[in-house]
Amino acid sequence: MSSTQRNSLMSLSRRKFMAMATGTGASVAGFRSARAARPLAIKDFPDAASGPGAGWTTVVFPDTQNYAKFAKNQPIFESMTRWVADHAKPWNIGLALHVGDLVEQNDIAVGGGRGWGDRNGAEQWASAKRALSILDDRVPVIIATGNHDYGERNAEDRRTRFNNHFSLTDNPLVADGRGRGIWIESAPNSFGARTLENAAYVITPPHGPPWVVVALEWGPRKAAVEWASQLMARPEFASHRGLLLVHSYLNDDNRRCGDHSRPGNAHWYPTGKSGDTHDGEDLWRALVKPARQIDLVFCGHVMGRHVGYRSDPNDHGRSVHQMLFNAQGLGGGSDERGNGGDGWLRLLTLRPDGHTLDVRTFSPHFLATGRDPWRRGVDHSFTLRLDPV
Repeated sequence: MSSTQRNSLMSLSRRKFMAMATGTGASVAGFRSARAARPLAIKDFPDAASGPGAGWTTVVFPDTQNYAKFAKNQPIFESMTRWVADHAKPWNIGLALHVGDLVEQNDIAVGGGRGWGDRNGAEQWASAKRALSILDDRVPVIIATGNHDYGERNAEDRRTRFNNHFSLTDNPLVADGRGRGIWIESAPNSFGARTLENAAYVITPPHGPPWVVVALEWGPRKAAVEWASQLMARPEFASHRGLLLVHSYLNDDNRRCGDHSRPGNAHWYPTGKSGDTHDGEDLWRALVKPARQIDLVFCGHVMGRHVGYRSDPNDHGRSVHQMLFNAQGLGGGSDERGNGGDGWLRLLTLRPDGHTLDVRTFSPHFLATGRDPWRRGVDHSFTLRLDPV
């Protein structure tokens, strides 16, 4: 989208803005969204060092595969996690989310060629671990696994090196092995092991109700989705906010992934050919829409515009805000010319009222190189109002 188009969108009425943001048609979802979201004003972009002054912030990392596959991009990857660690106090950062595709190729023996990068699979996992471990004991991190985190290079099967590098007790703020941390339980992966591939967490922000967060494996199997659905239905979580973190869910046209024949859909990969998988529309129908408390869904996977957003009412009349954030194609793209994604992060600050969420897109790399560190267009910076619990 050009700067002229962004400026035009800024001048639209709120209803027209959100009708465009949620896709074609003036649906009930679009009307509800018009009441719930607005673009951020210039005054809403704080000094990056001092933070917004109030509120509680969650950081979302996009697909990081293009940082991990090239050794030259490692400094940008680590600058992202270092900025989060160093600014946890002024931004009151209480949680970090990673939308998956930590690596480009899970298990290649030799890197190089065809834009594959210069690192093999083991080196890429070491890269992701080195960058994200900067947050250990500083900020709890929740990760959803992506298609490139499985198989040889792209979900040929459900083998993954993820569990060799990200175990339950690596970050004591997630789980310390003594009953402390935000993790509460895991469901079995495809091999029957209880790992962080399918995991649930509870975190209590200083404002508003506690959150129950579920992160699911790539192309979640029926068993994983049924576990998540049953967990959300438990009485102890009835007064929580719910958040789903999954790799593939929303397209960059603001529509949920639902075309099984489309390249990139979870059903299109070898891991989905048997039918035991869920794309975005499957997840909406089986898990998100029936659950009373899921307010937020975050995903990555899709490039194109690199972002997407929609809001729909669930079966209980509550708004569900669904967001795609994947900056991996920025900064020169995925081949040797690229820098991994320009260092973009998404900062979600919950205001002290407990239901207003400011969404900002920020790059420590741009800040360090003297450029505007904010993406200010309406696709990247806006405010949501979460429904009362």
